[in-house]
Amino acid sequence: MVRVADAKFQVAFYNPSVLNDIAWEGNKVRLPCLHCEHEELRQIRRYRTNTQYGKRVFGSAWVHECDHCGLVQTIPRPPHQALANYYAVDYRYGGKYGSDVADGRQFPKDNLFYFNRGQSIAELVLPHLQKDNPRILDVGAGYGHILYALSQRYPRSERVAIEFANVCVQHLEAVGIRVFNRPAEEVLGQMEQQFDLVVLSHVLEHVLDPCTMLRLIHASLVPGGMLYVEVPNIPRESLLRYPDQTWAPRWDEPHITFFSVPTLRDLLESVGFELCVCDTAGPTYKYISPLRYRLPPLRSFLQGLLPSPLFLFLRRQGFTKPLRVQEREESFWQYGGFRIWIRSVAKKRERHQVRPRDSGTQDAG
Repeated sequence: MVRVADAKFQVAFYNPSVLNDIAWEGNKVRLPCLHCEHEELRQIRRYRTNTQYGKRVFGSAWVHECDHCGLVQTIPRPPHQALANYYAVDYRYGGKYGSDVADGRQFPKDNLFYFNRGQSIAELVLPHLQKDNPRILDVGAGYGHILYALSQRYPRSERVAIEFANVCVQHLEAVGIRVFNRPAEEVLGQMEQQFDLVVLSHVLEHVLDPCTMLRLIHASLVPGGMLYVEVPNIPRESLLRYPDQTWAPRWDEPHITFFSVPTLRDLLESVGFELCVCDTAGPTYKYISPLRYRLPPLRSFLQGLLPSPLFLFLRRQGFTKPLRVQEREESFWQYGGFRIWIRSVAKKRERHQVRPRDSGTQDAG
């Protein structure tokens, strides 16, 4: 069910005057928080976009923080169909997010960034999933590198994917993975099969209703089933500064929510999960100046200057190897501190243990 305030904010993307009907109090807005539903969200800064399509979808948005639970979220939020169109076509258009090197003939080492992610995630999950033939679902599976890494550790596993991007669906089917290419909320709500492990890597920050998504996943897990979640690490104190790392985007597009370790932990516990792991992971951030932040990263700058065939040719040459992702990037296996991701492994609890949504956790940084 779409709440009235949400519906008005979604219409506001195409009719900004609707925003005048919402209750504003200075830099605060009366709108239910995506987690605790308290209606007092504090404005922090403008939403940062980086594509023309993103400007059309998120151009009027601001980043807000809930005064009660601390969850940082986008307001106004885009309509469901606008997001569906974005992910189906525009999200990976023009070689973004691995679409330029996806190659079933060289899989899984066609993209060593995703290869490292898959291998490091599988190693993190392994101690918590003690079953020889688990049923595994990857929601937003991308090109299937996580499922591949899990299949190495669980060769008798059954692997299923939910994926929206056309280029990814074709790639997943080419490597033998069963794919549902409908919205995850629709598939999860209709699926009779239950899973031993659900993977949600860089998906939760994109969905319009993270609580509903997590509840559907909770219902899709067998008793004691495991959930793996990975999201960008966006602590509250970084929002007005300029954190930078080569493998972390500088823009907000197309994220709806922005998690820190405390807010992710609180959200998972509130919908019925027991946390086994919840920590930062990956390369470390560093802060840079506002001027440098607005300049394009060197790789993006060069990619924009060079014709695509020439750029792809150069990235495959031996002399560019030191500039490329290596087959084993140690930072993917490193945890703690100001790092670019948050990784969580959580176990399904019984329903009577689920905490109320309005428990609240302020971000401790």
